[in-house]
Amino acid sequence: MGLWLIIKIRHVIHLKMKTFISFEEALELTLANVSAGETEMLPLDQLTGKILAEDIVARVDSPSSTSSRKDGYAVISSDLAGATEENPVKLKVVGKLAAGDVANLQITGGQAVRVTTGAPLPEGANAVLSEEFCEPSADAITAHHIAEEGRNILEGGSDIRRAETVAAKGEKLSPAFIGLVASAGLDSAPVHKVPKVAVIASGDEVVAPGKPLTDGKLYASNMIEICSWLTFYGLSYSAVLVGDSQPEIQYAITTQLSEADAIVTSGGAWGSERDLILDVVEKLDWQGIYRRVRMGPGKPVGFGLLEQKPFFILPGGPPSNEMAFLQLALPAIMKMKGETAFSFPVVRAQLAETVRGHKDWTQFIHARLEKENHELIVKPAKLKSRLISMARKDALIIIPEGWEEWIAGEIIEIQIMNPKSYFLRRP
Repeated sequence: MGLWLIIKIRHVIHLKMKTFISFEEALELTLANVSAGETEMLPLDQLTGKILAEDIVARVDSPSSTSSRKDGYAVISSDLAGATEENPVKLKVVGKLAAGDVANLQITGGQAVRVTTGAPLPEGANAVLSEEFCEPSADAITAHHIAEEGRNILEGGSDIRRAETVAAKGEKLSPAFIGLVASAGLDSAPVHKVPKVAVIASGDEVVAPGKPLTDGKLYASNMIEICSWLTFYGLSYSAVLVGDSQPEIQYAITTQLSEADAIVTSGGAWGSERDLILDVVEKLDWQGIYRRVRMGPGKPVGFGLLEQKPFFILPGGPPSNEMAFLQLALPAIMKMKGETAFSFPVVRAQLAETVRGHKDWTQFIHARLEKENHELIVKPAKLKSRLISMARKDALIIIPEGWEEWIAGEIIEIQIMNPKSYFLRRP
C-alpha cells in the first residue's frame, strides 16, 4: 500500500469523527463500540461481583436426598392420626440418624427413628414429628400430636434439580448467588475478566494529593474520584499524573496502552494550545468516534478507539469531568466487564421547585432528596461550591435536549447517585 493511500485512509477515518452530537447519540455510539472482554474460570472465593459468561447448570440434586427439617422423630403419618394430649400414641424407637448419615434404616407401623435437622429420612417414613410434641423414654416416644404426611420433610431435589439452570449468562454474582452455585455442585464458574482501566491526568497545574501545594496549583481530585468510582464497581486501574508536554503524554499513553483494556484521560479536552490529548492520540492514529457532546456539564468529552481499545478524553473541570465519566465512560467500562445494561437507579419524585436547562442540550442538575408524608421530594442542590455540590448530591435531575424546564410539582424521573439517601433522610 502506497504512502498516499495510507494518508488518504487516515484522513477519511478522521473525517468520520462526529462533533457536538446529542447525549443520546454519544451514549449509543459509545456502547456500540465496546464489548465484553475475555472470559476466565474463577474459584468460588473470587466470584463476588463478577458477571457470568455462561449459564450455570446444576450437577447434583439439592438436597441430595429427602431429609428432615427439624430435630424430632421420623414416623409414619397414619400411626399418629388422632394423637392428642388426652389420647397419646406410643411408638418404638428403632434407631437414630443425623445429618450426613446414610439412610440405612427402615420403619414399619408403630416405629420411629430419632432424626436431627438435615438427617436423611429412613425408608417407610413420610413425616417428622417435632420433638416438642412427644415425650421420649429409653426406647420409645409418647406422641401427643399428629404429623400429617410431608410434615417437616425437605424432599430431595426440592431446592435444585440436576441439569437445572440455576444462574444465567450475564447475571452478576452476589454472595447469595455464589452460595447457589456451590449448592449446585460447582467449585468454580466462567466469568468475564474485569477490565483494567488506565487513568491519565494531565496538566502542569495538577499536583498529586499529599504533596505541597503552591499558588496556582490544585490537587488531582478528578483522577482520585474516577479511580474511586472504578474501585466502587470492582474494576482495576492504574493512575498516572503527567504535565502539559506532548512527549510526556505520549509516553504515558503508549506505556499504559500495553497493559490496559481502556484509557480515560482527565484534562486537555478543549483543544487549546495547552490541551494536548487530542493532538497526541491523533498522531497515534486513534479512530475518533466523537468529540464534544450536547450535554451540560461535560460538553468537551471525546471518545474513540486506540489499537481497538476504548479511549475517553474527559474535560478537566470537576463537574464536567465527573458527568462525562459517569454518563458515558462508566457505562462502557461496565459493558466491558460483562454488564449488558448498566445504569444508575431511576425513581420517580415530586419536584420541589422549577428547574431550568437549555433546549439545545441535555442538562444534568445536582439534586437533594427528602421524604415528606411518605412522598419522595427532589430539590436542586444549592450548595456553596461546585465540589461540595458534587460530593453532597443524592440524585441527578435530567432535563433532556429539546426541553427548557421542569415545573415545580411535576413528578419526574431522577437518577439516584446515593441509593441510601432517600430511604434514610427526613426533612
